[in-house]
Amino acid sequence: MKNFAYLFILLAGLFVSSCDSDDALPYGYIETTETGSSTYVLKGYDNGAKPEDFKGYNYFEADGFDKPFYILNKELVGESWHFAKAASGALSGLTKLPADEAWQATAPIQAGVNYWARFNAGKQYKYLKIRIAYIDGNNVGLEYILSEVEERDVTANANANGGDKASAKALEVPALNTANIYAEYFVGQGDDRRQNFVLEYVAEKKHSAWVAFSFDAVTAEKNVDRKSVWNQDDLNIDNAVEVKEDMHKSDGYDKGHLVGSADRLYAADANKQTFYYANISPMISHFNQNFWATLEEQVRAWGKATIPVEPQTPEAGTEGTQTDGEEPFTLDKLYVAKGGTVNNLLTNFEGWKWGGDSLYPTADADGKTTKGLIVPAYYFMAILSEKDGEYHAIGFYVPHSENLPENPKKADLQKYAVSIDDLERETGIDFFCNLPDYIEDDVERAYDKNDWEWN
Repeated sequence: MKNFAYLFILLAGLFVSSCDSDDALPYGYIETTETGSSTYVLKGYDNGAKPEDFKGYNYFEADGFDKPFYILNKELVGESWHFAKAASGALSGLTKLPADEAWQATAPIQAGVNYWARFNAGKQYKYLKIRIAYIDGNNVGLEYILSEVEERDVTANANANGGDKASAKALEVPALNTANIYAEYFVGQGDDRRQNFVLEYVAEKKHSAWVAFSFDAVTAEKNVDRKSVWNQDDLNIDNAVEVKEDMHKSDGYDKGHLVGSADRLYAADANKQTFYYANISPMISHFNQNFWATLEEQVRAWGKATIPVEPQTPEAGTEGTQTDGEEPFTLDKLYVAKGGTVNNLLTNFEGWKWGGDSLYPTADADGKTTKGLIVPAYYFMAILSEKDGEYHAIGFYVPHSENLPENPKKADLQKYAVSIDDLERETGIDFFCNLPDYIEDDVERAYDKNDWEWN
């Protein structure tokens, strides 16, 4: 009888142990410190995992949030998320939102530390309170609770260009740097006066930081041919700091347009202005005439989508029939900012493909040509589309190289596509600053290649 009782107790103990094992939380126990809070475990603390490395535990995803945060380099980070360190202790003790200047893009992970987390949901901010309960190897235990939802001021635009220059308030124009020379170019007179493009010139570099222009139903038209009237901009830029023709001679490089000549063919004066030296950059011929030219043509194709399409008149006997296929890609306006990296130069470079002058391009240790002009290491574009009040954006950050494909396909172009936020980090330029903040935040955080029609 005693043996039977002992066996029963042993089996019962194994059964309970088995049940305990099956019922145990896979992430371990996390104490809650506020009524209604939830718990979660993120993975990736020790191995620095990125979101694509796992599916599941390393993401923090919750209802009402369409972007996750995760662990990277032992920090919490996520697109559209910002964090602010808070007082330690129970989450219930956190009652006041942090000041605007307290928010950071990342949050170092330390056990026992609390954070506020702010999610940018376009017209709303959603706030979480987060407690880092423990760090256990690769796992980070979290307690969290949704604190509040705040409606944003849709008229707010904290970083918009001020001043009395109306041209600087156009959507394509980045935030101005008052240390540089701002130059604006117009064509026409009176009611026909039109902003052609603007640029910001860095006098000590003898190169523009960026150029900005837009396409619409007028500026996307092709009404004239290339004029090739090389000249200096005497009205905006002092001759003492502007590049002259002989500085572009016999250096192995093309005189590469920033605002392309083919971008401004709607009027003769508009095209002539693209030949100001302030709009020119030393470009490797193989780059300028192949990869970069193809990317520029792709952007022009998007620009031409602003030209209204005339409805097709059905042929006799075909009334009432419909044409199969998707709706054509059309836009109301396309905004473009372009340039070369004036603070990131091509140094100690010896090209192996001849330029148009039958010389090899070179750059010295200071990133300059044989004539003393700087050579950007990268060229960039920031593109913003507008259609029926909706906006989409995409950036490109392309190495200034002889080794890019001569006849790039769309996949080759897409390889260098980036979000505007990423492009801003690379260039230090604040693009599309004149958009209302809630729109700017939304369109700059990511890009979707499916928002665009590719050649």
